[in-house]
Amino acid sequence: MVLAFAFSARLGLMPAADADRVTAHLAAVGLPIHLNDVSGGLPGLDRLMDLMAQDKKVRRGRLTFILARGIGGAYVAPDVDPAEVRAFLADKLAVSLP
Repeated sequence: MVLAFAFSARLGLMPAADADRVTAHLAAVGLPIHLNDVSGGLPGLDRLMDLMAQDKKVRRGRLTFILARGIGGAYVAPDVDPAEVRAFLADKLAVSLP
């Protein structure tokens, strides 16, 4: 959820403050908020993209995500640009490296 809200903010769909608020709330209730919190280690960027391409929401090879236009404003976003996803994840993975 943290990444969905952060990606939504990056796309300009919602204010970054909303994404920050969601992250703070999830952290306060003890849920993982960092990629490093994923058990078993993180796959590389190419592997993450491959895994996303296998998601049940993918239609005709096009990524479909659940994004948000703000808190309480989630929607299904078909045909998400893989290049934008790759750039976003590259940034997040760079920050998550020890």
